[in-house]
Parts: sequence; structure tokens; C-alpha cells
Amino acid sequence: MITLTEPQIWTIIGVFAATLVALVTIVTQSFTRSISSLRDEMVLRFEHQGEKFGRFETRMDRLEKRVNDIDRDVQAISKRIFPEQ
Repeated sequence: MITLTEPQIWTIIGVFAATLVALVTIVTQSFTRSISSLRDEMVLRFEHQGEKFGRFETRMDRLEKRVNDIDRDVQAISKRIFPEQ
């Protein structure tokens, strides 16, 4: 019968414990790197989206100015055609 006093048993327990610690370390490092990589990618995507929204806002401002100019012109034409209003 094998008892816990045998050196081979303690060697196996030590190897098993070291293996578990190594596996936990590897999994933790892999998970940390994956999260870090994902975070970096998301930051880049949000920066890119911010730039796109900035360009969109600029285009909308130009469009709003053009519409206001057209409205001003139509009102001027309307006053010339219908001066009594």
C-alpha cells in the first residue's frame, strides 16, 4: 500500500502543483493579453468613429449654411414677386 510518506508521492504532488500553477499563469497571461489587445483595437475604432463624426458634422454645417442661403434667396425672390406680403 502507498502512503503519503513515500517520496514519490510527494514528488508527484509537487509536479502536479507546479503544473497547475504554470497553467493558471499561462491562462491568466493569455487572457490579459487578449483583453489588452481588444481594448487597444476598440480605442482605435472609437477614435476612427470620432473622426468620421467630425467630418460628418462639418458636412452637415455646410449643408445647413447652403439651406439657409437658399431660404434667404427664396424669401428675397418672394418679396420681389409678392411685395404686399
